[in-house]
Amino acid sequence: MHRGRESGSLTLLAVFIYFLFSALGLGLICLAQLHVRVTANRKSALLLAYAAENGLEQAFAGIAAGVAAHGGPAPCSEERYAGLRSEIESGSRQIVADVLGSVPPLAVAGEAGDQAWNAGTDFALGKIAAEERFFIADFRGAARSVGRLSGFIPEKSASLDVSLRVLAGRVPLAYFPILFAGPRTAQERDALASDASLVPVAAPGAAAPPALSFSEDAIDPAEADLLLKKAARVKFLTPGRLSRGELRAALGLEMVNEPIPEGVYLIESDAGLGGVFVQGDLDRMVLAIDGTWQEIAFLREDGAWLLKYSLAEGRTVFLSPEGPREFARVPLGIILVNGAVGELGGGRIGPDGSAEIDADSTEPCVLRGAALTIVASDEVTISSPLIQQGVKWVDGLPYLKDSTSQLVLYASGQDLVGGEKRAGNVIIDPHAPRDIALQASITAAAEFRSEGAPRTVTVAGGVQAGGIALNGAMLRVRPDERLREPEWTPDNAPATARPLIAVLALKPLAWRGE
Repeated sequence: MHRGRESGSLTLLAVFIYFLFSALGLGLICLAQLHVRVTANRKSALLLAYAAENGLEQAFAGIAAGVAAHGGPAPCSEERYAGLRSEIESGSRQIVADVLGSVPPLAVAGEAGDQAWNAGTDFALGKIAAEERFFIADFRGAARSVGRLSGFIPEKSASLDVSLRVLAGRVPLAYFPILFAGPRTAQERDALASDASLVPVAAPGAAAPPALSFSEDAIDPAEADLLLKKAARVKFLTPGRLSRGELRAALGLEMVNEPIPEGVYLIESDAGLGGVFVQGDLDRMVLAIDGTWQEIAFLREDGAWLLKYSLAEGRTVFLSPEGPREFARVPLGIILVNGAVGELGGGRIGPDGSAEIDADSTEPCVLRGAALTIVASDEVTISSPLIQQGVKWVDGLPYLKDSTSQLVLYASGQDLVGGEKRAGNVIIDPHAPRDIALQASITAAAEFRSEGAPRTVTVAGGVQAGGIALNGAMLRVRPDERLREPEWTPDNAPATARPLIAVLALKPLAWRGE
């Protein structure tokens, strides 16, 4: 009897243990299947997100390709420009179609493996920033992408906001980091674009280095006439050159039709101080900083002139062979030389106006907050680095985003009084350093040229010229990052010969998964 009961108990215990382990096994199998399903769903969701993201990437890449192909400076007729702003404000997006090569909304679709996507982008005007002769239209693009997986019902959406800033009008040449002016064949353009000695450098945060720009128009020497009128404080900046008598009157000379005596003139009128006009060649022009004072020395065989002004104190001192003069205001930062500048650079200036260029110095020579435009009718030879105060250096390159200074150099190639043709070159001195940094926008009606031994020329700003002759040198150009923002525009810079349309900047703003 006891053996039977024990045998029955063991059988029940074995059945119970079998049932328990079977239940545990089935539970583990169910958990494993559930885990596989959850993992598969997570994988599918991730692949859906990738598919939606691929659609946005393809949409943005298509916009960028359109800008690269069609966003360069393109001529715009005076008639169209006259009504262009009203056209944009009324809702027309034709200008967007012009710079992208396609009429919005833009649609793209694609697939890879079991992933597929389609995306669309449309543009609407954000705001317009208007200047005297041009404007910047900021278009906001909204791209939306939908991703799908084969055999998977749910879809995934994502969106991207982009900014497309378009320039239109008589645009300052400073907006173009590397611009070749004048007609060129397609083969010549391709050769320049593949020239290894021209190295465009991407600004921090930019998706790609700036592309070379080409203009069918030569650089307009008449831009110097407008700058001369502004420096002379002529009220109406209409086209045309000042007469010799009008210029003499602005310089404080008798208003007669006689040659202007050679020398350096600080222009003064009832409206305040104007710019500086130099009649004749300069041996040297030296820039320096003394505390809060910007110093500019003008040296010729027949004398030395020194202009000093403090933006902080609102004071100016002008030393000339006739004696010192002081003013309780500051001049316009426009210097016009009706001739050539034999040497331009930073250096040391004595209290008597004596000055020497320090070719090896990397000390700043353009005061923080100063805006200088130096125009020469003939040639300008740069002999030393030109450095703005307060500029940061990143990876061996100047970073202008935090700078508050500006330096524009312009060789107009035309006499400022008589209108005769002049050389119009900007030259790097053969004795300049082998590694020279120039923080400026440099415009040469004829040629930007490096002479002497091969060197590296690093420009933070831009070079716009009829031609670039490096003679074994390397030219690295990083654009002025501030010009990508509508809040910063170049002062007193030469502009294009006629209205044009060009893309200023394309950048992503915000990505969102949905």
